[in-house]
Amino acid sequence: MPAPARDLTARSRQFSVDLCGFVEREQRRRVLAPRVLDQVLRAGTAIGAHSAEADAAITRRHLLALRAGALKEALEAEYWLDVVAGGGRCHAPEELASLRAQLSALIAILTACVKKLRGQ
Repeated sequence: MPAPARDLTARSRQFSVDLCGFVEREQRRRVLAPRVLDQVLRAGTAIGAHSAEADAAITRRHLLALRAGALKEALEAEYWLDVVAGGGRCHAPEELASLRAQLSALIAILTACVKKLRGQ
């Protein structure tokens, strides 16, 4: 796997791409609940959408709202990945572990961004 990108938008985009591949493979297996996979996909890809939109934020307040939205989606994606992991029926636990590691890094970055923008 290549070194992680330093740019938040690039990192979140790569996470979305990796997540899409994971979800697609798991959907083909038809073992995990489709709604759970849909939830993790929606939340996980929304992180990148918020990050991309934040790159064009008009004001600091707008930027804060977008970064906070990305953080909210990241925390939701983390929840759904925990649900997937907790069931023990995932076909690729190492891929799941990699996604969880990428997501943890995104959460840490987004948390720092939100705190800085809030002046904490």
